[in-house]
Amino acid sequence: MIRKRGLLVVVVMMALAGICAAQTPDMVFVTAAVTGAKKAPSLDLKVENFQVLEDKVEQKITFFAPPDGIWDINIILANSKLLPGRADRTSSAIRDAVEMFQKTSNPGDKIKVHELHFGSDGMFDAIDDGLVDLQKTSNPRRALIVINDDFDMPGGDAVNGLVEFSRKLNIPIYFMYTRTNPSDPTTSVGARGEGYKNVEGEGLTNVAEQTGGAIFFVDALNQLETLCKLVAQDLRTRYVLGFKSTNDKKDDKWRKLQVKVIPPAGQKLNIDAKGKYFVPKPISASDKK
Repeated sequence: MIRKRGLLVVVVMMALAGICAAQTPDMVFVTAAVTGAKKAPSLDLKVENFQVLEDKVEQKITFFAPPDGIWDINIILANSKLLPGRADRTSSAIRDAVEMFQKTSNPGDKIKVHELHFGSDGMFDAIDDGLVDLQKTSNPRRALIVINDDFDMPGGDAVNGLVEFSRKLNIPIYFMYTRTNPSDPTTSVGARGEGYKNVEGEGLTNVAEQTGGAIFFVDALNQLETLCKLVAQDLRTRYVLGFKSTNDKKDDKWRKLQVKVIPPAGQKLNIDAKGKYFVPKPISASDKK
């Protein structure tokens, strides 16, 4: 019994150490999904199976968390076809997709859903609020998901502002751009589709890619629910790696990231992780006013 209690104390101390590491200033976090044969996730790797390079300089991994940890996730529904309740097929499909995401995610995930009312605007304000809310947590697992169409597409300034703001955060943003007319030639279905070719769309693509998220173009009726399930599954398979950069400059510049996986003997593995992160300048006293 004493041995079991001693083991419990060790486990608790290790968990607290991980939390403290997550709160260490200047820690850089990156999530990584590792797959093997037939794209099956590899979930049993250790910290020694990973290597992180920043601008080709190896970094010491000082924080490591295995897959299926708890995420803080904000979901924004900014879709002009969404009506209260299940008034029509499209509204039902969107709500079913969100429920599928919640059901597939880790039961401990903290998921908030913010629904913009039909006929209103404010998608970019909602994104801003969602990102500010996610910054309040010290959890390195956090993400913003936006299910949208052409609901709120003002001029390029709003998009450019989001591009500028989001690059300074370590929060992946996923856009699920929906369509309800399969014959619509202006959008194409699939991850990183070729549709949505306007200033706002290209800007949102930049936001997704620079934050380590993704942008998808899907049929709301037939594909959105499956996509939500796949994204939820992907988040559950992600490792979290943390390091404190050997470069302590705060220079408003991008730094190249390369995350490598060192497979156990006899295995062939692939890794998916973002390829860069941004280091903003410190906020001056005049900027705070």
